[in-house]
Amino acid sequence: MSHDMDGGPAGAFTRTVDAPLDRAPAGALATWSGLNCSVLFCDVAGFGDPSRDDDDRRVVRDVTYGVLLSALDASGVASADFYREDRGDGALVVVSPAVPTASLVDPLAGHLAAALRGHNHRASHSVRVQLRVALHVGPVIPDAEGLGGQVIIQTARLLEAPVLKAALAASGADLGFIVSTFVYDAFVAHLHGPIDPRAFERVSVTVKETTTDAWMYLAGAGDRPAAPAPRSPDGDGPNGATIFSGDVQVRGDLVLGDKIIHER
Repeated sequence: MSHDMDGGPAGAFTRTVDAPLDRAPAGALATWSGLNCSVLFCDVAGFGDPSRDDDDRRVVRDVTYGVLLSALDASGVASADFYREDRGDGALVVVSPAVPTASLVDPLAGHLAAALRGHNHRASHSVRVQLRVALHVGPVIPDAEGLGGQVIIQTARLLEAPVLKAALAASGADLGFIVSTFVYDAFVAHLHGPIDPRAFERVSVTVKETTTDAWMYLAGAGDRPAAPAPRSPDGDGPNGATIFSGDVQVRGDLVLGDKIIHER
């Protein structure tokens, strides 16, 4: 098994999974309780794909956490200002109400996309990381077992949106980022940085009992080559047809195949 990652950017992302589960200081969640926190859900597309083995998934988790934590830091989100829970194929991140939600779109999405692109450029298929990220805002209610609140449910539903999964699979993009209508209207629509609000597409989301609208953004071109057309030994294209590309000028008589002249 070859990960094809020696010397690649992912080397900087190792050992991050050993970080403490709770990235926020003791009591932070209780302090934030009932306040409007930014909630990020992320997961890796195809994490359980049979083409991956356990070593592959360990590498993917290391890369995912490295990319995520580095992007949060580069976006000005201090470790004291967010809490995270591991979700196996991704993470739940709750960010303090003191952190501007806009910064979790721009520059965060840009940092995520750049880091993923750098990793995927060198990675073999089995350790390539396509990341889905959902963002919403609302009050989070901690309890003895974890976190609750409608915002947690709604953000999880956005992450599972079939339209997001289908778009990521079809495009081969490195990052699929989806935000609630509230986040788009209140924050994304007013961005003036590298990420253009017009790059977001309005989509309909129906997951379980949730039906809502959201805004989707894809970043990173796919690396998958287009499937070649079937060729015939008698020609350049399908079924022996000859295919021209570019400008073609024909002077005189050009016939492909048999030429039959009927005389009267």
